[in-house]
Amino acid sequence: MVVQLDTLYEAIRHSSEPLLCKDYYFHDVRVTCQTNHPAILVILDNVLGIFSEPDTLCGHTYYTVLCCDQADQFPVQLPQQRRRIDTVRLLTDTRLKYYSSLDHTTEFQSYVALPPVNEAALSIIDSVQNRALTQITAPEKYQAGFLRRYVFLIALGRLMHTYGFQPCHAAAITAPGNVLQGALILGDSGSSKTTLSLGCAIAGCGLLGDDLVMLREDATGKVDACSISNEVSVRSNSLALWPALSFLQQVPADKRDKRYCTIEQIQSGATQLQTSIRLLLFPSLTTATETVVTRLSKAALLQELVEQCISKRNMSMQTQEHVFSLLGKLVEQAAGYRLAIARGTNNAPEIVRSLFAEATL
Repeated sequence: MVVQLDTLYEAIRHSSEPLLCKDYYFHDVRVTCQTNHPAILVILDNVLGIFSEPDTLCGHTYYTVLCCDQADQFPVQLPQQRRRIDTVRLLTDTRLKYYSSLDHTTEFQSYVALPPVNEAALSIIDSVQNRALTQITAPEKYQAGFLRRYVFLIALGRLMHTYGFQPCHAAAITAPGNVLQGALILGDSGSSKTTLSLGCAIAGCGLLGDDLVMLREDATGKVDACSISNEVSVRSNSLALWPALSFLQQVPADKRDKRYCTIEQIQSGATQLQTSIRLLLFPSLTTATETVVTRLSKAALLQELVEQCISKRNMSMQTQEHVFSLLGKLVEQAAGYRLAIARGTNNAPEIVRSLFAEATL
């Protein structure tokens, strides 16, 4: 039975099948998950199992995953009256279409089937009811990791906006021996942010993520980086630069030459979940023989942040205002640097360590 949007809660509550239920946490938010397929709990364990129960909770949200035989059996379908927001092509070449309800209270994430990578899927994020529903066909038909990386994490990330979390396409590290002092590493694909963050982890820094983290303002007004996943992706150029990654030679690469592993496989004890941002780093690769570090003025730093975090993103005006507020706070609390890294050199992590040392003076 297909139901209308305003009965989303009823559709979940009156599911024709008994639902498995388990509580997880995303930092300080309790996430109650329900599903009609046991394999989904295994995936959710992988996604949310890195977070332990916090001493203090700031909220409670709900996430349901329903598996159906066919997409036309999804209990909640796209409404006829809706707004088209954007279409993005994922790294798997799958098209993800974003829609919203006319009153902007509900977001829809519609995945176009692309066998054998993925089947059709539809996520509904309802900000009024503070819950999300993802509907998929048989999970065994999806490419390994697709549901975790491109469906569940995206839906959960959007659900966390209610609690002040804002996704940021950046790597995040912590200073050696000091998890309270962190750095964001920002840049386009190919800028070396993943290679630099992995090298820093190997050199003794903590690592929150190599490509995607959350930003959130804490109780004191400072902006923190928060982990969203303990998985990282490694390209062949990183393997060549860091011998400690040689174990990944045996891991098959995807079509974008990416191999996946956990942070703990990179460096035992390197996994970190949250840190206050003291450095903002913008790496790039050059043909020069030496790496050059340039300190950015506050005006130049804000311009770089806007370019990386707002200008290239399709987001609502409300989200833009929230992101810009976070960026303004980052300019005041963190020092910014461009790192023009000499291609083939491996001294950048040591330079980052020295920048951390300067930030504490």
